[in-house]
Amino acid sequence: MKSLSEDAIHRQGGDLRGLAGDTYLDLGTCVNRYGPPSAVRVALRELDVQRLRAHPYEADSLFRATYANYLSVDPELLVSGRGITEFIRLLARLLPPSEVAVVTPDYTDSIRWFTNHLPPSGDAIDTVATRLARIAEGMARYRYVVLSNPNNPLGLHIPPADLAEVCRANPSSTLIVDEAYVDFLGGGRRQSMAWAGLSNVVVLSSPNKLFGIAGARTGAMWTANEQLRTAVAAQRLNWPLSYVDSVVAIAALRETGWAERTLARLLANAEAMEGLLARRYEGVVRGAPVHYRFVASADPQRDYDELVAAGVVVRVFGDDQAGRVPGLRITAPTDDEFPLLAAALAG
Repeated sequence: MKSLSEDAIHRQGGDLRGLAGDTYLDLGTCVNRYGPPSAVRVALRELDVQRLRAHPYEADSLFRATYANYLSVDPELLVSGRGITEFIRLLARLLPPSEVAVVTPDYTDSIRWFTNHLPPSGDAIDTVATRLARIAEGMARYRYVVLSNPNNPLGLHIPPADLAEVCRANPSSTLIVDEAYVDFLGGGRRQSMAWAGLSNVVVLSSPNKLFGIAGARTGAMWTANEQLRTAVAAQRLNWPLSYVDSVVAIAALRETGWAERTLARLLANAEAMEGLLARRYEGVVRGAPVHYRFVASADPQRDYDELVAAGVVVRVFGDDQAGRVPGLRITAPTDDEFPLLAAALAG
């Protein structure tokens, strides 16, 4: 038997350092397992190492222009930085804590840095309708409401038109939307709240998940609120992105054809995986439009350990953490990896 991690519940997805043994199928992180595209490897091979000698003066502007083109937004409304996590922490530093609430369950850093939580009632698993209702209640009470959409970890997605309607009804409150997984939806970037054209919306996004480049820390904040945009930009380091980060992200963002092809395969595998999960577990959140699935569980550590023993690592959430629902989050494998997951679930 492999040695199992004793603190897996407190580790973020993809952190396998607590496990002993040789090889695991890592389905604990939500990064596209087909990535990165081959263009990234080419860019790294051809990287001019002499450019590493100078400070990366242009890395920020080059990435921002490329990402704005990919998102089809005005680059002047973007602030670039080191992934979505950086912006969550910057906003937590800038915004009055008593005036911000996060709709839970949600992403690790959101529930850690924004301590006012808007949880579901009782032990019921969330739905799109219940989450939308809490967003409306939250925007009526708080100046800022934070959520991930599609939700991490449940995978639920609230249509942007519904969110926009709530924002219009609460013009004195700002909705901060973590859209780390919006690229995995049908319609992808056009599902972003950046397209709503509202001044009381902040969108946090990153190419890292879809393009399989989580090791390159790139992301951006979009908002039409100039005051907030300027305040966040002023809090960043002198050089928000490294030269290498910028090279990797720009090469990936130009591979839109690759992204479309791999996404289709990943979503098909996610649907097939849902069927296998439903045979073994009762608490599967069905019909999520993304490449991962959540399984509510009364004993998530046991379920995690059973899968690790079969060579598959998933993300486990306990019930001893505020803002969490106990269960497993499992990312769809590639075509070649699918048989191993199927065998682990059958076992």
